[in-house]
Amino acid sequence: MMTLLNRVRGALIVVLALLLVACQSAPPPISGQGVVQSIQETKRTPTGASAVGAVGGALAGGALGSLFGGGTGQTIATTVGAVGGAVAGSSIADQQAAETVWVVNILFDDGITRSVTVAQRPNYRPGQRVIVANGAVVPK
Repeated sequence: MMTLLNRVRGALIVVLALLLVACQSAPPPISGQGVVQSIQETKRTPTGASAVGAVGGALAGGALGSLFGGGTGQTIATTVGAVGGAVAGSSIADQQAAETVWVVNILFDDGITRSVTVAQRPNYRPGQRVIVANGAVVPK
């Protein structure tokens, strides 16, 4: 029993290390005035959903993998089960937690086009002037 826990713990450490490498810091907020160039509807997964799914999947996959083989084969099966479970759990969590957002491409008055992602359906159209402040886009 203790060796099973050690194997699952080792697989979890690998999965958590991979998740930490994948983390990104948020870009600084955009502000200013400009003209809407385009609006695209897309899906976004909230941060944290993947990590929870990956950990849960790794635990389930590692436990399932430990039921197969013996000795080194069992260690390999446990590790493969944990990694496969982490990937599957992360993917499932992403799909379940996805929310609809809109990516608004704006040509700012400084001549640079930037993208702003908003959670509310836009009440403005391409070609319309807008003001961007604190992540919000409002018609001018």
